Amino acid sequence: MHRLPERPPSGGGRWPRRGTDRLEDALAWVLIAVGLLVLVAAVFAGVRAGAEAAERVRIAQGERVRAEAVVVDVAAVPDAEPEAESTDWVTVRYTDLAGRTREGALWLTGAPVGTTVQVWVDRAGRLAPAVPGAHDAVVVGAMVGLGAAFTGGLLLVLAWLAVEDFVDQRNGAAWAREWEKVEPRWSGWRSTD
Repeated sequence: MHRLPERPPSGGGRWPRRGTDRLEDALAWVLIAVGLLVLVAAVFAGVRAGAEAAERVRIAQGERVRAEAVVVDVAAVPDAEPEAESTDWVTVRYTDLAGRTREGALWLTGAPVGTTVQVWVDRAGRLAPAVPGAHDAVVVGAMVGLGAAFTGGLLLVLAWLAVEDFVDQRNGAAWAREWEKVEPRWSGWRSTD
């Protein structure tokens, strides 16, 4: 019966390493370095996206103002849940920046005729979407950064799985070749070829 040595062979104090072991180690270090670069790039992308979103908020704040509007007509839209407040298409009357009285339509929840509501008006006097808050820019930056980090991390995991598959295939083929040489001596079986 053959026994494995209890300690590594002398001459370096390590077990012999295959070329695939060294390749696997080198690629692991490369993927770690790429992972760090992905992390830095994700932070940079998040900060940049947040800054761009903050700039858009600043521009929107300069182009739109809040105004009071009065609901003058309601076109009810049937709701799937009778107990829930319905969202209606309403017509509102408001005064634009030039002092002109105007009308516009928008979706509102639970606003009967005569209700005063806050709306946003652009420089041309038209109803406009609400100005995003400063926290929205932070959320955009965080989502972009996390999305970039997740995508980069996923690609690195897939790359590592490909490396492991390649190494396993190479090792399996090498072990099969070595076994063909060792097995006849180990089992006492001789080929009749």
